[in-house]
Amino acid sequence: MIELFEILIISIVQGIGEFLPISSSGHLAVTEHLFGRFGKPLTGSEADFIKLEILLHFGTLIAVLIVFRQRVLDLFGKDLRLIPLLIIGTLPAVVVGLLVKKFAPWIETELYIISACFAVTGFLLIASLRSQEGEKTCSTMTWIDALVIGSVQAIAILPGLSRSGSTIVAGLFRRLRREEAATFSFLLSIPVIGGSGILELKGLLKPNPEPNSLAPYLLVIGMFVSCVVGIAALVWLLDWLKRGKLWYFAIWLFLMCPLTLVLACLPSSPLQKQQVPIQAVQEQPVEKKVEDKTETPSTHSLKNAIENIEDSGRENMSDEETQREFEKILAEEEAKEQALIAEEQKRIPLVEEPDKLIPLDPKDRIWLTPDGRSVVILGRIALREGFLELFACRVGTKEHESIVSVRVKPFLIHAALLAVGAEPGKPVQQTPEFVPPSGDEIEIIVRWNDQDGQRKESSAQDWVWDAGNSQENAKKPMSTHWVFTGSMQYRDESGENHYIADESGELFGLSNFVGAILDVPIKSSADNAELLFACFTERIPERHTPLTLILTPVKNKKR
Repeated sequence: MIELFEILIISIVQGIGEFLPISSSGHLAVTEHLFGRFGKPLTGSEADFIKLEILLHFGTLIAVLIVFRQRVLDLFGKDLRLIPLLIIGTLPAVVVGLLVKKFAPWIETELYIISACFAVTGFLLIASLRSQEGEKTCSTMTWIDALVIGSVQAIAILPGLSRSGSTIVAGLFRRLRREEAATFSFLLSIPVIGGSGILELKGLLKPNPEPNSLAPYLLVIGMFVSCVVGIAALVWLLDWLKRGKLWYFAIWLFLMCPLTLVLACLPSSPLQKQQVPIQAVQEQPVEKKVEDKTETPSTHSLKNAIENIEDSGRENMSDEETQREFEKILAEEEAKEQALIAEEQKRIPLVEEPDKLIPLDPKDRIWLTPDGRSVVILGRIALREGFLELFACRVGTKEHESIVSVRVKPFLIHAALLAVGAEPGKPVQQTPEFVPPSGDEIEIIVRWNDQDGQRKESSAQDWVWDAGNSQENAKKPMSTHWVFTGSMQYRDESGENHYIADESGELFGLSNFVGAILDVPIKSSADNAELLFACFTERIPERHTPLTLILTPVKNKKR
């Protein structure tokens, strides 16, 4: 959860940087890196950061409306001519902003770019000394003036390049009076700040299912602080501009330039690797995602051992006693794991004539049916309640977000589906535009024995509640089918190829994952605030219940 101290720091940086000619985006990115390297990394879910970013911008928008309230009112009276000029000045920023958001969101946190842009902004402020006092006002400026200033604003989307500083300097060189150049600059900020907030408004309205989500009062505090600090920064800037002291801010930027460059050159710290940036929550490269999400059965046991020591109330033991206790608990966890594996080796799949199944691998519990039309896998119930990212995952990975866990190696499931004639399509594509997963449709049937030993059967879809399209009091099961996308591969630094599902454990997805073997052919986010599917708890057996999964390409059923 984001703490009050973090909120205050971020809000102050946003309020100051949005209006002083020093770049709020650049200073926010540097602040996040400093938090991650030398202090506590910024915490919270992706939904928290989106909400916070929206409200901070709304706070600074309110500051502009308060300070320039009379000029805003005049837009609908004596300054009516200024509205089309503001539209002309806004269009370049809209076009460039959408392109950057779609194709290069990573640029917003790139410290090397920020360092260079700090220097560029400093030189622009010094260049303002060469501009002569103009006579134009917002009422007498031309559409060319508006287009030039708007184009400069579009370029200032680069982090570290101050929007207010660059547009004010552009206005001065277009022979606007100092106060009028600042007025047009900040009137021009209203549609930009407001528009970016509206584009992300759905993130603010989405509920966050996480128990430790950001408290609403912290959001209000952040918006209030950014507004108050923004008003003070605006008054400060206007006063210095009148006295011709705009270039003073260049001194600060020339100090920030080398400091940011040094920060960019330092190796990443462990804290920084855990950081979630507020400016651009982005999809990480495949290699990074795999590294972060990988959890093998052995690390799963290690985590259990540590939790058992903490739960035992023996935190004050000596180092030797702690080591012995740790080794004892770890041995017990490994023994349980081996016993579970041995038990599964004895399990008989719940199919007709199981002795005629064709084993695909002697060590893994996966078979082909005698007619070569279906794949048979053994698994267990891992989860009965909560929102879901997956229907099935590999043991020791994402069992907290998946109904079923299986011990079979993912690449064997992929191979088995190929063996029964399923043709893989393509995993989800998120950029430059969303393209849904594709491939042959796969039916998943689940079989298990109830407490009385009676065999039960269900479609996997009936265990998934379509929470995005039905209410709690009128639940509807998932109607979307799965498609065989086939997990992607990635190449590590040594040039060796890896099958993503083997490392991430993502088998049958309910959110779009490039590593999933099966995925849903719709847009389905993995953001905790936007999960579409949840457990249909009433229909799912008790946790740890053994079960059999039968995967059949739909085209095989039609043959």
